[in-house]
Amino acid sequence: MNQNENQKKLQMNRTLSIALSLLVVVAVCITAIAVGTAKKEKPPAKTSSTSKSAQSTSKTSSSTSKTEEKNDTSVVVEKVTFVAPMTAGNIIKEWSADIPVFSMTMEDYRLHMGIDVAASAGASVYAVADGTVESVSFHPMMGQTVVILHADGYKSVYQNMQTAVPTGITAGATVKAGDKIGTVGDTALIEISEEPHLHFELYKDGVCENPLAHFTVSPIDATSDYEDN
Repeated sequence: MNQNENQKKLQMNRTLSIALSLLVVVAVCITAIAVGTAKKEKPPAKTSSTSKSAQSTSKTSSSTSKTEEKNDTSVVVEKVTFVAPMTAGNIIKEWSADIPVFSMTMEDYRLHMGIDVAASAGASVYAVADGTVESVSFHPMMGQTVVILHADGYKSVYQNMQTAVPTGITAGATVKAGDKIGTVGDTALIEISEEPHLHFELYKDGVCENPLAHFTVSPIDATSDYEDN
């Protein structure tokens, strides 16, 4: 009888031990699941408003600095002062870039991209502004030609001059307003029917402009017989 009771007690103890072990295992599993779920549901850390404000302020300061740098970078455009290409001369044909005018030599109507200033052959021709000689050449239609580049996109063209040019007037040479760069001639084939004159053109950024909008040419007194002053 005692032996049977002891066996029953042992069986009960084993059963209790197994049950307790199972409970412990279950409790551990539940705890692990709860911790994992809590980590998944935890919201991401938010950037503090102070940090965002600091970043915004930094960007604004950078933008302001760049704007100030742009404003401080000023472009100084050199103003060009023009003088007449001759001390005196009679304008026998004006600038007409829109309406064709009659050509005595070609006996037709065509645009006239410059002005023709008549004077005695050999009368001095001067640079109309400070600049650099771009070229000295003989144009097959317009004769002896000198081209000068000026500041602010201007370019002056002198044609129908005598072939002899002053010493130093070569491509790359620097000239000042009023420097002599040639003399009046009659080397332009398409204007040969006219009296000796300077054919003068002026361009701004590649666009032809009316030279008389920038200077005036004093007319020659009829009694002076076209003498150069």
